[in-house]
Amino acid sequence: MDTPETKYRHRYWGGAGMGLIVIAIGVVFLLQNFGIVLPFMAYRNWWALFILIGAVPSLTQALNRFRTQGRFDGVVLAALLPAVAIIMVALFFLLELNWGKWWPLFVVYGGLWMMVGRDRPAPP
Repeated sequence: MDTPETKYRHRYWGGAGMGLIVIAIGVVFLLQNFGIVLPFMAYRNWWALFILIGAVPSLTQALNRFRTQGRFDGVVLAALLPAVAIIMVALFFLLELNWGKWWPLFVVYGGLWMMVGRDRPAPP
């Protein structure tokens, strides 16, 4: 159970972590404006890395649930599925995959989502 002190610590590091990410993004763009191109920016669709940020909350929720339960259950899977979809979209752009060829992955994703169901208890 979280005490007020641990809740404050989580909130502080969550804000500090996001702040550091935003600062890093700003520094990368600043370096680019001065002609310093970092290796990952040589890829044509490097901007798709930002899509991966959207997967962090779902991954965090799944990890927290796994730690508290000590096992991989339906709630963990339900928390992971949104992250999987976000990661798939990012990979489509990063790897320049043909959407016309790989779209059935989203049908598989839909089937997984149906199997998990929405009547699972919410994570604590």
